Amino acid sequence: MSLEYYYRLVNSGIGKKVKEVLNGLIPGLIPEPAPVRVPVKQPERRPGDFQNSR
Repeated sequence: MSLEYYYRLVNSGIGKKVKEVLNGLIPGLIPEPAPVRVPVKQPERRPGDFQNSR
């Protein structure tokens, strides 16, 4: 079974029920995905830059 097929199965409606049953039998077997914060680089502001001022 490929990893892509596995994730499609786990994230489908039936897969969620299977995941609940398996996690009920063995806690932590299939962890829930956690959101990850990715830093975004802000553009540099120049003293003479008046883009946002009106």
